[in-house]
This record gives sequence, C-alpha cells and structure tokens, in this order.
Amino acid sequence: MYKAIIVDDEAKARRLMEVLILENCAEIEIVGFAENVPDAAKLIHKKQPDLVFLDVDMPQYNGFELFNFVDKTEFEVIFCTAYSEFAL
Repeated sequence: MYKAIIVDDEAKARRLMEVLILENCAEIEIVGFAENVPDAAKLIHKKQPDLVFLDVDMPQYNGFELFNFVDKTEFEVIFCTAYSEFAL
C-alpha cells in the first residue's frame, strides 16, 4: 500500500483526484489533502507519503516551489495540471 497526499488549491480538483485514485488505484491510500504549498510541506513532514499528487498553478507558491519547503524528497511526485504548457 502506498500513502499519498493530494495538493491542489481547488476543492473540486482535490475531490476529483481523490475519486479517480479510489476508483482506479486500490494500492494507494490517500492520507491527506492540502490546498497550498506551505500546508503541503507540513503534511509531508507529518504523514511521510510515498506519493504526492501536486498541482502546478496555485496562488502564492507554485507546485515546483514545494521542493524549497522540504528537506528531503523521499516521495514521488505526480504533477497534476490543466495547463498544457506544464504538461511536458
């Protein structure tokens, strides 16, 4: 079982990602949600996830800046975005 968190500033997007994971990835347990980068960093330190589903475009800090908030990246990141310019 993999522990995961979902980070997105939009509640609807967090819920949609949760539903997609629950319906398609039985081996993933969602252990938390965050709506911004500082809260995500705190959640990462607390929950020690294996996976972080991370939105790119958020207010104040973008998803890429999360790495400035954590000491070690002992987790895999799956970037989630609706913007094609971030897709590659």
